[in-house]
Amino acid sequence: MNKIIIILIAFAFLSCKKEEKDYSPEIQMKARAMTDSMIKSANKESALENKEPLNAPVTIIKSRFIKQEYSNYKDVELTYKNVSKKDVKAIKFEWYGEDSFGEPADMGITNGNGGGFTDDILKAGKKRTSTWSVLSSNGDKILTARAYEIVFTDGTKWKAN
Repeated sequence: MNKIIIILIAFAFLSCKKEEKDYSPEIQMKARAMTDSMIKSANKESALENKEPLNAPVTIIKSRFIKQEYSNYKDVELTYKNVSKKDVKAIKFEWYGEDSFGEPADMGITNGNGGGFTDDILKAGKKRTSTWSVLSSNGDKILTARAYEIVFTDGTKWKAN
């Protein structure tokens, strides 16, 4: 008798309909894709708005992805110049890159946005090329790159707005 009661209770429990949801899996997938697209677009717009300021003491001459030797990953290479009259002690850089499809490139930790720094002294009027390992598996081009914080050897600092 107990077995019959347990079976009836289990059958009643299983036959109860769950509440109908107001959305389907297709709608949920479309909403997620739209959200992802909006985030990617916002990251790109933000990067393009943060172009190098006209008064920057260090300007970016060239920026690109370069293939690592003996690996399928790519690094970011920047060529930059100290256009100020003071020697530079340290520089913080940021950049935004895309893959071949115009999507944010894999930068190891974040997509699209990346950054690095150097604390090698850069004399006034001199230029240098430096490389940062970002472990990008799909990077194609760097759209923007800039120095956003600079410390001079005399202790003064410059920071982009």
